[in-house]
Amino acid sequence: MAPSNHQKHQAGRHLAVAEALLHGHSASLHGAQTFVTINGRTAAVQVAAQGGWMIVDIDRMTAMSVDLYVLVDVTEGRRDFYVVPGDDLRAGVRERHDEFMASVGGVRPRTPNSRHAAIYPANVEAWRNRWSFVRRREPARNWGRGLLTDCTTGARPARPPAALPPGCAAQ
Repeated sequence: MAPSNHQKHQAGRHLAVAEALLHGHSASLHGAQTFVTINGRTAAVQVAAQGGWMIVDIDRMTAMSVDLYVLVDVTEGRRDFYVVPGDDLRAGVRERHDEFMASVGGVRPRTPNSRHAAIYPANVEAWRNRWSFVRRREPARNWGRGLLTDCTTGARPARPPAALPPGCAAQ
């Protein structure tokens, strides 16, 4: 009997955890459906079993704030992993979708109301096996005015910075 889509997705989550563990990271399943935790960071897992990752609604996907994605390709027995920063993945998906829509005059020829998009391995090849993106979380240092770490590197500076880098905030 062939596995269902749900079984393939759950297997992909387990494979992502196993692969992270084999790369020396701490990892576990997080919740019942989509997420895993790797080195204290929550990552969304998407599984491709037929050559690509399907996005049902491009607007919903690009509005998400997921920090990290692990794309697992199990097509035809493969076990390929793409560890992609969330902002990079969303920007790439949006750019390719906008280019496609421009090439067809702004309206899909067969299904005008569809919000579908897809990610193919060639789109994310630069992130294949990039487990280095899953840095270990350093414990925050308490400087008396809140807990701070350098959110751009995850490192603990020896003393408080004069100003936080853009996009950082006290925890």
